Amino acid sequence: MKKLLLVLMALVFLFPVNGKTQNDDPFLLVFRLKSHLSFLASDSLEGRSLGSHGKIMAKNYIAEQFQSFGLQPYDDDYFQDFELRIQLVNILGTNVVGYLPGADPILKDEFIVIGAHYDHLGYFFRGDEKVIYNGADDNASGTAAVIELARYFSENREAIGRSIIFIAFDAEESGLIGAKRFINENTTFSTSDIRLMFSLDMVGMYSSHKKLDMRGSGSLAGGVKLFEGIASNQGIITGSTAADISQYTDTGPFGDAGIPSIHVFTGTRSPYHKPEDTWDLLDYEGMAEITKFLQELITELSQVPELKPSGQFAALQQPGAVRFDWGIVFNIGGSHQYYPDEFYRAKSVFAFSTGAFGQVHLGKRFTIQPEILYDNNGSQSPEGIFRRHEITTPLNLQYNPANESNEMVRAFPFIGPYYSYTFAGKNNLDGLNYDDLYDDQEWGVSMGIGMDIMKLQMAFTYRQGLTNISRSPDKEFYYKGLYFTMGYKF
Repeated sequence: MKKLLLVLMALVFLFPVNGKTQNDDPFLLVFRLKSHLSFLASDSLEGRSLGSHGKIMAKNYIAEQFQSFGLQPYDDDYFQDFELRIQLVNILGTNVVGYLPGADPILKDEFIVIGAHYDHLGYFFRGDEKVIYNGADDNASGTAAVIELARYFSENREAIGRSIIFIAFDAEESGLIGAKRFINENTTFSTSDIRLMFSLDMVGMYSSHKKLDMRGSGSLAGGVKLFEGIASNQGIITGSTAADISQYTDTGPFGDAGIPSIHVFTGTRSPYHKPEDTWDLLDYEGMAEITKFLQELITELSQVPELKPSGQFAALQQPGAVRFDWGIVFNIGGSHQYYPDEFYRAKSVFAFSTGAFGQVHLGKRFTIQPEILYDNNGSQSPEGIFRRHEITTPLNLQYNPANESNEMVRAFPFIGPYYSYTFAGKNNLDGLNYDDLYDDQEWGVSMGIGMDIMKLQMAFTYRQGLTNISRSPDKEFYYKGLYFTMGYKF
């Protein structure tokens, strides 16, 4: 019985069903996607971390798929090997690369890249138990879809005008290293001939996300209109189609090279970067719909006479280009009153502030970050606890010494003025008298060091008031605060 079942499965893969190719049958597409995921996100691959046996098994599996479809190899084989250093250890990374020459005698010299990273976070031990980050949605899902797109186009070679490069990137989780090495070090393709790039990164949660984000669609001239038209015909609901390139997936290095790049994404609805991200939780029917949509879209894109960056994207590539971000921020720490004419200072009390921030990126070196905060600060006082409720508006200038504002990790010092308006307060149990004793407005300076890690921002922030809080002629004191800052960019 088992032998008969294996024979039937082989027949399903090898021969058309009811006159259809394998790629025309949605049931078979779902079946194959599940088959890829059940292997790539299995416990036996132990999370596909850098340098692991499981990652080697994954790269060989992908290469075998490419070979079975008849893709042309990257060089002598399908592997672009590169060495990277993690702390004191040199580790071998490998991109898996195959391509199909286009059928158009002119357009075949131009390339469209379809990529997905196949590495993940490995495993850790909880006592004697090995806990594995299987990485089903992140990003066995995108890898499986790339494999199925390679299958489809290998069976429909006459339909593609431009040549198509299929890449499974390594070391994405370590800082997009595989994509960077392909852009900077590959010896087979010229970066100047690549017209468009797709990164399929986390595409397994369409029904939960209720839309397909195509961030970067606006980086291609006419891209949004074309994408949304095909999506509408297929019943696909699209989300983000911005012109700016996502820096948190493999589109980042391609966008930095001036190549329009699209992040195909169904959100972080899965247990993102958690051991619970397993292959049985994914929406395979949704993945099949996305794959079918990309089949039609990429076929059309391979045939259009010209693929070029949009004006908005081209403007973002200029050295002095201005970009915008925004998010929320929370500061927690302590504050106290400082008496410049005395030999003592007041003891600190708990202080915090929270609110929203914006970021204006001026080229690659500088970022201006305005904030608007609810600020609760205070100090020990002779009467008890002195506490103020304020609206505070810092305006900080960040300097990026690495000259790489688009990196996943960005460290920076910052400094700038702030203004505070006190709308309520108490000194012990008594309300603050702003007519005679206290000033309800304050100017000061904030400074510190910070770091952006993808969408997260962390910093140590020091604030020094420059305005005397007291209106009493015989008393002078100023505010000081030290905070740990956490922010999140949307």
